[in-house]
Amino acid sequence: MKVLVGKDADIKEGRLKGVVVDGRKFVVGRYLGQLFAMDGKCSHAGFDLIYGTVRDGTVICPAHGAAFDINDGRKVAHAGAKDLRVYIVSVEGDDVYMEI
Repeated sequence: MKVLVGKDADIKEGRLKGVVVDGRKFVVGRYLGQLFAMDGKCSHAGFDLIYGTVRDGTVICPAHGAAFDINDGRKVAHAGAKDLRVYIVSVEGDDVYMEI
């Protein structure tokens, strides 16, 4: 299912935007100009990743430092965390969409 997540100009470099679809949380962000989307809750403690940071190609959970690669959702830090799912992001005109 293709979901509108916002305007391209509103997704700022190094920032995360929260998206809720049918009660599920996701985050969309931009790193080095690349848009990405992934599950919005940390797999370690369930903390909302919207409060996390984007650094070195990862999203870092502020609760305990679990980090997830923006390209494949792979857990790169914190033994208690599991990989997250990533989603295809596309831009049509000024609009950003993700496939869930």
